[in-house]
Amino acid sequence: MNRTQLARQGKKAVGALLMDVKAAFNNVSRQILSRRLGELGIEPDLVRWTDSFMSDRKVKLVLEGREGEEYEVETGVPQGSPVAPILFTAYLSGVFDYVEETCPGVQGLSFVDGVAWWAEGKSEKETAEALGRAADSALEWADNNGITFDHAKTEAMFLSKRRRKPTESVQVGEHAVPFNKHATRWLRVWIDSKMTLKEHHSTRMKKARRAMGCIRRLTGQMGLSSAACKKALVACVQASALYGAELWWDDRKGAG
Repeated sequence: MNRTQLARQGKKAVGALLMDVKAAFNNVSRQILSRRLGELGIEPDLVRWTDSFMSDRKVKLVLEGREGEEYEVETGVPQGSPVAPILFTAYLSGVFDYVEETCPGVQGLSFVDGVAWWAEGKSEKETAEALGRAADSALEWADNNGITFDHAKTEAMFLSKRRRKPTESVQVGEHAVPFNKHATRWLRVWIDSKMTLKEHHSTRMKKARRAMGCIRRLTGQMGLSSAACKKALVACVQASALYGAELWWDDRKGAG
């Protein structure tokens, strides 16, 4: 957010391309992961442990007591394992080094399998072209590392103070991904082009009101105690209303 605000203060056009890794954990290559861990400077003992952890694994389907055939599993990290997200994050980290090296000025960030590329330019078109180059590099890296990006979940957003709707598209492989004309949802946060976060605030408050309505009905039907109501309010209403609040809340408004 701060990076975007600084760029806009310098009258730069800013955009982001959001890409999602398809079947993320299932496509992790044991050999490539071991190599990547070595590149990251991980201790050799941990690299060998990881290689052993991912070796000699088998899977079979059991349905109503009937067992299917057993198959060897050669790729992927076990979903549900505490180390799976860590190993996948290390595995995917290579794409950021590659894209940022081949596309100067582009910066990446991610949360597990959600990847975002950020770029600025002198115009909307220049920004779209920079994001297109980032997409090409990301797809090239993905092809070489057994990763696939889900085109159906690929989105682009243009961040600008102007009122005019964006008109450019970002070329991602064979597909043209237009800049969203409305707010874009990423990591459960709704980001509008002007970064006011009004849409996000409105969405979260609607969900909080629905949760409040459910608690009121439960209170009337079940006779919940005041202590139980408080717990429910904190867990359901407050948590929903304040999700992402650190992005829009300005404590100076309540000062004094």
